[in-house]
Amino acid sequence: MKGTLGSILLLSLVFPLALAVTDMRGLLKRDGFKPFRFCQLGDIQIGFGLDGWQNDTQRMHLAAQQVNGQDFDFCIAVGDLTNDRFSYEIQAFQDTFPEFKTKVHLLPGNHDISSVATLKEFIADYNVSDHSAFSHNGYRFIMLNSVTLISNLTEFAPYTSAEWKWFEHQLVSAADNDEEIIVSHHHLPFEFTEDEADSYWTFPNRVRGKYLDLIKKYNVHHIMVGHRHETKNIYATDNSFTIYVVAGTARFFDDNGFGINYFDVSSGNSATGVSQQYVHLQGVSLMKRSPGLPNGCPDIFAH
Repeated sequence: MKGTLGSILLLSLVFPLALAVTDMRGLLKRDGFKPFRFCQLGDIQIGFGLDGWQNDTQRMHLAAQQVNGQDFDFCIAVGDLTNDRFSYEIQAFQDTFPEFKTKVHLLPGNHDISSVATLKEFIADYNVSDHSAFSHNGYRFIMLNSVTLISNLTEFAPYTSAEWKWFEHQLVSAADNDEEIIVSHHHLPFEFTEDEADSYWTFPNRVRGKYLDLIKKYNVHHIMVGHRHETKNIYATDNSFTIYVVAGTARFFDDNGFGINYFDVSSGNSATGVSQQYVHLQGVSLMKRSPGLPNGCPDIFAH
């Protein structure tokens, strides 16, 4: 009887303590959060502009100046760093990139990678991984190589399989660590509706459903992309997430010009604590909308 009474007394002391620890963890996430800012750079794509690669490089220089004038913790460039991978385009990018004083994470696009050979060259040319992740103030930023993720080229098969597994591992790891998740990559998951037909701009349907299931399962509310050369936000049918598309600094096909997306993160709840503002590129004397659509783009799919 004494043993039973002692156990009851012990539990009565331990259980409130456990609740207190749990409450403290929640309090730290709610009240111990440190706000931060970051930016999204679109397609820099030196060599694609209507006014020559030198002007593309100049706009990259202006973007660096604009980013340096803000208090961003970091930026993410969502792919297509050059247009044709010509040596002078890559050299121009490499020469200008150090002007960014804020950390800029580089992602590949379809103009950067169209084969295993160019995948390896991308990693070597820019001294980066083609996909990576990092944690910052309770958020996990998962940056994907959407070229290999969505391609069905045979030579990409082992890379594609490995990246999907890595992506799911990152999502699980972030959830286990109670981190909010923000995803970025080059291609749009979809442009108008989740079940739209395949197009050059978007994830093909054979992988789109798998991707969107993971996005919703792990409560991802924010996705940053490029590729479209337009600037707009795309919303899920149920409004559970937003896709941020930004044209970048080479060429645009809408009326929104060249610019950068600014993000402010004010809380540890990504559903309500992340706000976005599109800001035009400063110092540009000419913002001319490009006629037509891209052509001669590298094909990353088997037919």
